[in-house]
Amino acid sequence: MTLKCLSVLMVALLTVLNSAYAGPTDGTPVRQAAASTATVAPSVDEAPHISADLFAGPRTFRGTLGDAKIEMHLQLKPDPTEGLQGTYTTIGQAAKVLLAGEYEGGDVLMEESVNGKDVSGEWSGKFDGTTFSGTWSTTDDTITKPFVLKVLAGTSNNISNEK
Repeated sequence: MTLKCLSVLMVALLTVLNSAYAGPTDGTPVRQAAASTATVAPSVDEAPHISADLFAGPRTFRGTLGDAKIEMHLQLKPDPTEGLQGTYTTIGQAAKVLLAGEYEGGDVLMEESVNGKDVSGEWSGKFDGTTFSGTWSTTDDTITKPFVLKVLAGTSNNISNEK
């Protein structure tokens, strides 16, 4: 994913967020209006409702990237409008791979960097509040691997069982 592509995605995300949180014209407080307009599409198997901000706090995940077992840490950047940041390591290895990207709803797009300068891979997936899954690929898409990561206990406090 190029920097230009990320910029276009960020502009689209901000446009959607700005329109979703536009204040009401009848004097109703903005916070109350935003909460009352948020909707969660019902699922066929009645999964728990998910709060609007899946990354309100840092998240730690464990699972697989292809055949490798990994641990990933994600959190909002200091300026949350700039998206996500984090790292992941292959279990048993010390080297950390840097991550940066953005999310909209449960859709997550990230780039990784092994050396802190060059993009070495791309992550495209969905986070439902408990599981983050999708496809990792090299920047030229010659290698792709599935990933399935679960939130570790104690880091998934945004799930609500209300119906």
